[in-house]
Amino acid sequence: MMIREKDFHTISIKDAYNGEAYRVLPFYRNGREVRGARWGMTLKSAGSMRFRWNEQNPVRSQMLLELCGRFGAKTAAAVQLDHTKDVLCITEADETCGKIADGIITKNERIIPVVTVADCVPIFLFDHRTSAFGVVHSGWKGTGIAAVAIEKMLTHYGSKPDDICVAIGPHIHSCCYLVSEERAEYFRTTFSAGSVQPCQQEEREALSATIRWNYGEGALFRLSLLNANLAVLKKAGIPDANITYATDCTCCTPIFGSNRRETSQGSEFTVQAAFTVRE
Repeated sequence: MMIREKDFHTISIKDAYNGEAYRVLPFYRNGREVRGARWGMTLKSAGSMRFRWNEQNPVRSQMLLELCGRFGAKTAAAVQLDHTKDVLCITEADETCGKIADGIITKNERIIPVVTVADCVPIFLFDHRTSAFGVVHSGWKGTGIAAVAIEKMLTHYGSKPDDICVAIGPHIHSCCYLVSEERAEYFRTTFSAGSVQPCQQEEREALSATIRWNYGEGALFRLSLLNANLAVLKKAGIPDANITYATDCTCCTPIFGSNRRETSQGSEFTVQAAFTVRE
């Protein structure tokens, strides 16, 4: 699958960055901005949004409190992630308590569904007709979870693919994401041939000089999680003109937290919160 940028709405968060803790952005349908819901994510400057049910994170709690206040009488709903394709459909925020999953869908405008990411792909959804909305975390193991979320929107809320707007947020792009031949073959055959391309030795050496990562032996390939997820959305029937994607790579752009970049530099990585909110 080849990406033709003219078919999608693209956005770069770093281009307008001025030190803020998070960004909130619009959905698009048929190439035009849609009102009713917005998507967003925290940036590295906000601090780590790491979340586990058995841990306390005051920085995260304060940030979510601020978000809920900004959008008025909202309650954040979170899940502990485990790189699954499990998506919860909820009517109240407390229905996620203690749950392990990688996505949340709801119609309750008082809820802000939240997942965490740090190089993995945040995918945001909004149906302008039924008002169903949500967010999913799509790591490489969970690629395909967007289709699960869309199917749940169709089944539980009567959504239609033509009415669903999708935004793919900042994540590690193929410029920084090298994988083994085995993983490349999995993505090539499961999702799209355009998801992978061979990595030349000089490219491997150049990347290794800045990102100290154990790439192992053997051939390496550049993996595009963007292309893989665009293939998933196409198969699910989402029109290209309803899709927005961020061109920012979390790994090579310092305003974002990045597992691969930060851990390769010997520090803890900064987890980011990704959310969808009704206006």
